[in-house]
Amino acid sequence: MKKIYCGILLLNFLVFFAQKISFKSDIQIIYDLEFRSDSTQAVKSNETLCLYIGEKRSVFQAEKKYKVDSIVASQKVTILPSKPMFRVNNVIFKNLKKSQLTFSEAIDKIVFGYEEPLDMKWKLGTDKKTILTYECYKAETTFRGRNYTVWYTKDIAIPDGPYKFAGLPGLILEVYDDKDNFHYKLLQIINRPKEILYNTNIRLVDRKKLLESKISHAQKDLKTVIRFNPIEKTVNL
Repeated sequence: MKKIYCGILLLNFLVFFAQKISFKSDIQIIYDLEFRSDSTQAVKSNETLCLYIGEKRSVFQAEKKYKVDSIVASQKVTILPSKPMFRVNNVIFKNLKKSQLTFSEAIDKIVFGYEEPLDMKWKLGTDKKTILTYECYKAETTFRGRNYTVWYTKDIAIPDGPYKFAGLPGLILEVYDDKDNFHYKLLQIINRPKEILYNTNIRLVDRKKLLESKISHAQKDLKTVIRFNPIEKTVNL
């Protein structure tokens, strides 16, 4: 059954995988993202995402997407479906040494992406709470139209976290905005070496262009005007 499933997946993917980098991840952080794709509706969706952390770099993406990507990459092809297969279809590569990230997403069979600095401005608080067994500290930031509260632990001295959140004196275990449209919660921490493959075959554009392409393709595909509730509300950097 697994062989049949993989074969069906491969038939749906269209472009050869030509450019990739690999690195060893020593720790994997599993998060649950609960999010509201339409801000006018109460219904929410969930997706399991994973932060794969290596030496001064990391990759963040949907857990299912990573598993499928890895299967196809081992066959030396890339996953470029004509339609998104996952609720969260983007990949975020962070270069912590250079304080820079690369955001990428497949849109209509092309992987678009953009680069930007890791420069969130944090307000550190004194409140504490425990997440699983980790003592966590509160911090706040405003990022592209949303106000966020995060909880990070100094027990794991890695300045990283889910999505684009980074730059605190410890690993971020929970993130939520003040409207509760997006909420990342820690599910599990795995301390096990793992080889991570990252596709660098990306067509670089600016962030506004990528967002416009994503909305245009979705509306064309659905043949209707869609309600869009992006995690980043403002277009300007």
